[in-house]
Amino acid sequence: MLVTHIYFNGQCKDAIDLYVKAFSATIETLILKPDQENLVVHAEITIHGQLLMLNDFGDNDGVSKSGGYQLSVRFGSEEDLKNTYRIIKEGSTIISPMQATDYSSCVVRFIDRFDVRWAFWV
Repeated sequence: MLVTHIYFNGQCKDAIDLYVKAFSATIETLILKPDQENLVVHAEITIHGQLLMLNDFGDNDGVSKSGGYQLSVRFGSEEDLKNTYRIIKEGSTIISPMQATDYSSCVVRFIDRFDVRWAFWV
């Protein structure tokens, strides 16, 4: 099993909240730093049946840069894609706007407000 792990530099709880709302993600594990409960030591969430690991590295050692990777999510319908995108797009930077392509009736690529690069397609 290959699992993606992303570092959020103090914004992990906010990212988890957004991803739970946008994707109806399930929180599998959430371990907070005992002396700083706003920081996440380790978290695991499930999005569309796939595991994603996240944390803060409470002392700001972690980095969350959008270069070099992209999380891609395939949706069962354009409606589901558009509903999820509507929730997650606030504060994001569009890489390529929502459009039809040769391989999909609906694709959008963007970097969310936590500097995570996403591609949604049907």
